[in-house]
Amino acid sequence: MAKKRKKGEKAETYEWVPPEFNEEEFLKKDLRSTKSLMITAALAILFGILSFGIGALLGDAQLAAILVIFGGAAALKKLYPFLGIKESDVDKKMLAGNIAIFVLLSLGIWILLMNKPFFA
Repeated sequence: MAKKRKKGEKAETYEWVPPEFNEEEFLKKDLRSTKSLMITAALAILFGILSFGIGALLGDAQLAAILVIFGGAAALKKLYPFLGIKESDVDKKMLAGNIAIFVLLSLGIWILLMNKPFFA
């Protein structure tokens, strides 16, 4: 039950103060995440083509091609320093999203290349 105010007492007022916003740091972080996303997409396309090549060379070796894709996804964090991205720039949520994009894009490229209009 709410307390009654006595006559003459003023109600407490709360003033919201916005937190500090560093626009420069925000833009730098955004550029780093965009760079890692672009590198991930390029690697996914490369690994999708590589998986198709392995499948074409070995015949019906879809398991080997899938292992190449998932191996590339597992090694993504280790590949970033070689491509100019620091490990500290990629946080866990960004890395999880990049791995998901890598797997889905490389599987999509691989499946697309296996179909009739491209190669048969």
